[in-house]
Amino acid sequence: MLVLSLAAVPARAQSASPADQAKPADQAKPAGNGKPVAKAKPAKAGGKAGVADPVSDVDVPSSPPPAGSSPMADLKKSNDQLDKLLKKKYPSYSPEAEAQKTEVRKLVGGFLDYRELAHRALAKHWDGLTPAQRKDFVNTLRDLVERSYLKQVSGDPNYNIKYQKETKNGSEATVEATLTTVTRGKKVSIGLEYHLIYKDRWLVYDVITDEQSMLENYRAEFNKIINKDGFDALLTRMKKKRDEKDD
Repeated sequence: MLVLSLAAVPARAQSASPADQAKPADQAKPAGNGKPVAKAKPAKAGGKAGVADPVSDVDVPSSPPPAGSSPMADLKKSNDQLDKLLKKKYPSYSPEAEAQKTEVRKLVGGFLDYRELAHRALAKHWDGLTPAQRKDFVNTLRDLVERSYLKQVSGDPNYNIKYQKETKNGSEATVEATLTTVTRGKKVSIGLEYHLIYKDRWLVYDVITDEQSMLENYRAEFNKIINKDGFDALLTRMKKKRDEKDD
C-alpha cells in the first residue's frame, strides 16, 4: 500500500526518524509548524535492489505543472500499482520475492522525492554540506526508508485509501485522504495528508499521518544530533542502522 511505503515511520514506529530508530523511541519528538525551512530542488529517485542510484550534484528546480494535472490521480495510480504488486505472495528470500522487492523500490522511487525530503529535513544544515556529503546523505536516507517499507512486503496489504481532496499552489500540492484498515478486529480510520512538488511529475516529500509529519520528525531528530555531535555523527549513526541485520 502506498501509504505504508511513505508513512511507515509515523504510522508504524511512532514517528521515529531513521537515526532515532537506533535509540530509544521516546527520544524522537516532532517540532515546527510543518512548513519547509528551505526549498529543495532534488534529482529524481529510483533504483535497483541493493544498489544506490547516483544522486545528481545539481539540484533540479520545480516547474509549473501542466494545466489539468492531478496529484491525487497520480497518487491513486501509484497506489493501485503497488497494491497489485504486493498481492502477489512468494516464499521469503525466493528469487521471485527478491524481484518483487526490486519492483517495489522502483515504483516507490518513482513518486517519493528522497532528495527533497533530505533537503527539507536537514533545513539550515543542508547549505553547509559539500555535494559529496549531500549525495551520501540522500542515498543513506533512501536506504533507510526502503528498509522500513520493504519489511512490509511480506505483510497483508489489507487496507483501503479514499482520496478526498487535492489543493494545488503553484508547483506544490496537498492531497488529503483517509486510510481504513482493521486492527485487532476493529475497524480503524487514519487521516492522511500528502505533500507533493512538481518536477516533471508530482513527487511526494512528506506524509502526515494523524497529524504526525514524517518530515518534521526527521528534521527534529537530525537537528538535535547535528547540534550535539555534528553531521558526521548523524551520518555514521544512520549508516549503522542501515547495515544492521534484520531479526
